[in-house]
Amino acid sequence: MDYTVKVYKFTANLPADEKYNLASQLRRSAASVPLNIAEGSAAATNMEFARFLGYGYRSLKESITALELCERLHPSLCRDSIASLVDEGNQISRMIYSLIQRVAPNESRWPHS
Repeated sequence: MDYTVKVYKFTANLPADEKYNLASQLRRSAASVPLNIAEGSAAATNMEFARFLGYGYRSLKESITALELCERLHPSLCRDSIASLVDEGNQISRMIYSLIQRVAPNESRWPHS
């Protein structure tokens, strides 16, 4: 949740022409991470929970990619902020990946983080 709030605050500083494009997509993908994890926490089985964790994991990877795209499209923005968000996103993705492996250790469809 904290990461999503940071992403929302970051996108508030994007240029106005990105309001309905990159900023909107970045907010949706970042918000999807905790929402999917929360939804999955009410799952009936570990495999179902792992599926929702996977949705959150993929949304986080989408967020990281959008941040990297933002850095390329708008290099005048604070690179430190983007780098910090990318680093934090990668740390969180490793945590989610680890949780997926604990919840569904025999699920072989997951790529290595």
